[in-house]
Amino acid sequence: MAKHDPIPALKQQLGRTLATLVTGWYGDDIAYVLKSERSRIAELRREKLDRFSLETLIRYLTRLDWGVEIKLIPPRSRARPK
Repeated sequence: MAKHDPIPALKQQLGRTLATLVTGWYGDDIAYVLKSERSRIAELRREKLDRFSLETLIRYLTRLDWGVEIKLIPPRSRARPK
């Protein structure tokens, strides 16, 4: 059974939030606050996230004073490993 990769969906969620938070900002200002390059900010605004790691997106959010939590959800019907 193939496992679902949660990383792309998490990156989309974080990237969408970041893009919304910086709406109306100048690219140079965003780059300065996020400690990134302006070209990377353009990619972020367009939600082109393939070159961003999940770790980088989390760092960007924390630089905007946002907290990030990861919630672990146990499987429902699987027996516990012994």
